[in-house]
Amino acid sequence: MIHLSTKSEYAIKALVRLALADGDAPVQAREISEYTAIPGKFLEQVMHDLRQGGLVHSQRGKGGGYVLAVDRGYLLAVDPAAVSFADVIDLIDGSHGGKGRMSRGDQAEALVAPVWSEVRACTRAILRSASIADAAARASETPMYYI
Repeated sequence: MIHLSTKSEYAIKALVRLALADGDAPVQAREISEYTAIPGKFLEQVMHDLRQGGLVHSQRGKGGGYVLAVDRGYLLAVDPAAVSFADVIDLIDGSHGGKGRMSRGDQAEALVAPVWSEVRACTRAILRSASIADAAARASETPMYYI
């Protein structure tokens, strides 16, 4: 099965937050952390990987922060509608989706392996069909209640 690591989950959440950003201003790490409940130190690691993967650009200094690469026309421009959850998981955890499951080799494995293979294929298809832009659109449609 595909294992969704905490780091991949955080990366998806951070990208959705950036996709929700209004205007050209970068989103500060503190704001991403507050919105997503990602601990600050962990967010630094996640954003580093997303920068290395070409999905975000960072801006240093006063008024700095992070932006989706597509929004500012950088060389490694990526359309949030084209970035699937599977793409993010592959970038963060590798193409095998993180940790594996039980060890192979027993006799029962041959009997259940086809089912697990189908589960992996279906899960992968769902993750490929879910995009960062879709998640951001759902977030902007969800009413916020303030007390």
